[in-house]
Amino acid sequence: MNFEKFIAKRLHSEKKLQHNISRPILKMAIAAVSLSMAVMIVAIASGKGLQDKISDKVTGFSSDIQVKILDLNQSYETAPLLADSFLTTPIQNIEGLSHIQRQISKNSLIKTDVEFEGIVVKGVGEEYDWSYLKEHLVSGSIPDFSSEKKSQDCILSQSLADKLSIDIDSTALFYFQRENSANPLIRKLKIVGIYDTGMGLFDDIFVLADIRQLQKINKWNADQCSGLEIQIDDNSDKLAITEQLEAITPYNTTVTTAEENFPQIFDWIKLFDMNIAIVLILMIIVASINMISSLLIIILERTKMIGMMKTLGATNISIKRIFLYHAYFLLQRGLLIGNGVGLALCAIQYYLEPIQLDPTHYYVKALPISLLLEHWLLINALSIGICMIILIIPAYLIQKVEPIKALRYE
Repeated sequence: MNFEKFIAKRLHSEKKLQHNISRPILKMAIAAVSLSMAVMIVAIASGKGLQDKISDKVTGFSSDIQVKILDLNQSYETAPLLADSFLTTPIQNIEGLSHIQRQISKNSLIKTDVEFEGIVVKGVGEEYDWSYLKEHLVSGSIPDFSSEKKSQDCILSQSLADKLSIDIDSTALFYFQRENSANPLIRKLKIVGIYDTGMGLFDDIFVLADIRQLQKINKWNADQCSGLEIQIDDNSDKLAITEQLEAITPYNTTVTTAEENFPQIFDWIKLFDMNIAIVLILMIIVASINMISSLLIIILERTKMIGMMKTLGATNISIKRIFLYHAYFLLQRGLLIGNGVGLALCAIQYYLEPIQLDPTHYYVKALPISLLLEHWLLINALSIGICMIILIIPAYLIQKVEPIKALRYE
């Protein structure tokens, strides 16, 4: 152990060396650092948690990437895409893809005995990945579209079920606009499941049914659909995969990501990054100001000691190191307490979810928590680095201390 660190540890640990004036100030500095660290951990964990949860909800329902026919139609109904082996085989060979599924979207009017509502029927096939909706299934079961015969089953959201006063095992009439005819096509489907994702953007609109029902209504063959929905692996490069898809898909198709299809949602959750950055900056400033104040008080209280050490031959640099070590030990204690409090609060919210949110505004019922190891290490490293760099400024006061005057200082 070097000389400076030894003296600093003595100053930090020996209660007899702590003056009555500095003791409450040091406690306040430690408390400020602890509070700042706890707030930073909670801010980054909750902000990233909201971003991840909302993003997963959007991509879970609509997929990461979609391939559709390129046209100017802004509705959910599009021209048919020929999803034969010539299109799907090259797509399946791209590395990083986890799942590919067909879908057909068609506007419809759903009518029960008491209510009716304009909706969009999303036709899906036997290859559809139901894992996301299984997590949000409220009642009933997931429909099975694997049989050779077209299924009459469908699944809708809790919000639509409430509006239509409909429940499991009930039937409803679906009215579809027929081309070149004023008379609609009517289909009678059975409700077998009710889901609730908390995303009004999807829950208020979509009913999922057998894709073959819509293929027959549109007079499409088995290889035609509105588009392909593609899920990618978590660690894959979405931009690179999108570029590969654009290169191998036909000229009359368009490849879009979830961010492009729902820009209002992703632009909103990107604002969380700014909120997190503002909180981090403010908390680091608070911690730094308190550490500067405490270091100044310590230097003023140890003026006699500084003068004595200079008289005995200690250099300014050596004395600066002593006080910077002392400040680091204080900062270390504050960070330790702050990390403990912050991680404990995150764990409580993660497992018990005491903080609830309004899903109509935040799309989630409880505040989600997501704290990566690299984020936790980063805020600790930034806090230590910035505070220690700033503390060099008040440490320069040691150079102004003259040994003769310091020994007379009371």
